[in-house]
Amino acid sequence: MKSPPKRPGITFKVGAELEARDRQKNWYCATIEKMDYEKEQVQVHYKQWSRRHDEWFPWSSPYLRPLESTSLRKQGLRKQGLRKQGLRVLACWTDCKFYPAKVIRANKDESYTVRFDDSVVRTVKPTKIKPFKKVRNSPSLLVDTEILPSYW
Repeated sequence: MKSPPKRPGITFKVGAELEARDRQKNWYCATIEKMDYEKEQVQVHYKQWSRRHDEWFPWSSPYLRPLESTSLRKQGLRKQGLRKQGLRVLACWTDCKFYPAKVIRANKDESYTVRFDDSVVRTVKPTKIKPFKKVRNSPSLLVDTEILPSYW
């Protein structure tokens, strides 16, 4: 019997959650309903949709991805990388701008409780956090390199 490939963020087992792209090219949350080891395929069920819309995908299909993978990939994050208490990050505030903060704890629902530098404590989703990066070999200067001007 063949075994499914190892893909970051996707667990190939019945009941596992992922995102799948339908025929209209829209991404939806889905669950794996069945696995065909001979044909190397999984049947996915789109959440909150009728079972008649269930589809089969090859294990290697680009139309399968982990939940929220687009946002995480854009930010260069790995869920496991931010689970450290005390880690310095940039966290999204209500004005949709990112401000310096420190991770207080990783919550069971994969959200994070952070303390902003002005001492406000807030819970944010993992897609609303960016890592801090050191610049210019200075341990005291921590900035997000994505917001630096091009001449830096």
